[in-house]
Amino acid sequence: MKKLVNVLLTLCIVALLYIVVESIMNPIRFAEEKERRDQAVIERLNDIRNAQMEYNHLNGKGYCDNFDTLAEFIRTAQLPIVKKVGELTDNQLENNWTENKVLTLYAKARSAEIEAAKLTGRRAANKKIEADTLWQQAEREGFIKILDDGTKEFLFSRETAWVSLYDSLYHGRIDPDSLRYVPFSNGKEFELSISVDSSKIGIPTYSFEAKVLFVDYLGETSENGGLDKQEIINLLEDCDDRGRYRGLKIDNNSGNWE
Repeated sequence: MKKLVNVLLTLCIVALLYIVVESIMNPIRFAEEKERRDQAVIERLNDIRNAQMEYNHLNGKGYCDNFDTLAEFIRTAQLPIVKKVGELTDNQLENNWTENKVLTLYAKARSAEIEAAKLTGRRAANKKIEADTLWQQAEREGFIKILDDGTKEFLFSRETAWVSLYDSLYHGRIDPDSLRYVPFSNGKEFELSISVDSSKIGIPTYSFEAKVLFVDYLGETSENGGLDKQEIINLLEDCDDRGRYRGLKIDNNSGNWE
């Protein structure tokens, strides 16, 4: 009888130890797995924001309100990349030169050269003189160096090249069509919305928002299974107590985790 009592006591102690350990480890496991899933969702939200910022920058008419258009934009858009050679010196700035003025001088000289090549006779000669005069001015001001063979070494230049937005922004890391899908959610999509505020001096202010609820990627319908129900309830109650959104969201300014 005494042996039986000892065995039962041992089993009770083991059970109590298990309950204590689980009560400690369960929140830790939840926090670790939540952090892993949060980071994947945050990365995707940042990808959405980067695409939206470029969409607004290149189009100048606000943000995109649907993922079909945004994905097509990512696939086809080109970004301007300016290659810079040299900077204006203090002396050049004192002589009222600006980058635009220098580039305009170059454009006029090149235009005169092109026209000279198309014309004949005196008109061609006059255009050639005009081009040479402009290039000589550029050399006097220190923007170029004309070599003995007539070629030009540009000491100051600004050249624009166009590169793929997709390659530049994502480096092939994601499929543009997958941008809409919330990680760990079994195919749920982010909620995407845009707005326009014209109340400030009649100038429209554009904004966008992309968001997802915690339950969409932590709950029962989540990929790899839902996390502990009570921990999710505690998380949502904490959001309510703090007056925070029950999930993750980002707009053109920041994310709610920052």
